[in-house]
Amino acid sequence: MQYLQHEFRKIFHDVRDKRVWKLIDWSLEGFPKRDGEGSFWQLIAGISEGWKLKRVFELLSDTSYRWRLEKIPVWKLVLGGMSPTIDRYTVKKFNRNPLRFAEAWKKNAQLRKAVLRTGFASHPERDQFPIFVFESGNGFRVFDGMRRTLLALIAGRTTIKAWVGYKVNRNGKPLISPERAWFLENIYENASTKDVSLEKAILRIGKEIIKNYRNGKEVLDKRIASWSHDPDFKTLVRKMIRSK
Repeated sequence: MQYLQHEFRKIFHDVRDKRVWKLIDWSLEGFPKRDGEGSFWQLIAGISEGWKLKRVFELLSDTSYRWRLEKIPVWKLVLGGMSPTIDRYTVKKFNRNPLRFAEAWKKNAQLRKAVLRTGFASHPERDQFPIFVFESGNGFRVFDGMRRTLLALIAGRTTIKAWVGYKVNRNGKPLISPERAWFLENIYENASTKDVSLEKAILRIGKEIIKNYRNGKEVLDKRIASWSHDPDFKTLVRKMIRSK
């Protein structure tokens, strides 16, 4: 829920009234019960995958992980991607090491100028939200909240508030959003030539969806094929489901 509350502040950044945000937060809190858990996950998927191209939906829906809200040492963070300009430093030059970035920020004026030119800045109305990380080796990989992470490093903070994912189930699987599965029908319908090679490619991807996502079969059957008006595509989905 805190992920949505943070992202809504980013989308509607021109809203300044705290009373309005209190109402929006209250409405978001009741969204899963009001509109159903499926719609709640689809909203997270739409923002994180469709808009931000991030793995937030995949990781948060993955039953491999147990999530805990903690304060973790900044030196244990493994920096994630943010933008091509910033990644040239954080990923390529500093090898995702947070302390190397923090030290360079103090000494390297060129680094500071390049990062600030991207529009990097603090946003008090949403900086209080936790970042999202998952346990990776001896550290914690940041997959959402890189701006807040870098701000913490620049400010010299020693800890940061984070939702931490601990892998506890080796057989766990994530959800797949209907939007990501729907592209199979889009490709098929828009193809100028619906030949055997295209069908084989779509079948292969469909099988991987069923295999790797805990709701893969249901999404392809109930959300994609059931709503399709193309009998040939419906036949392809039935083949995916029958295949082992």
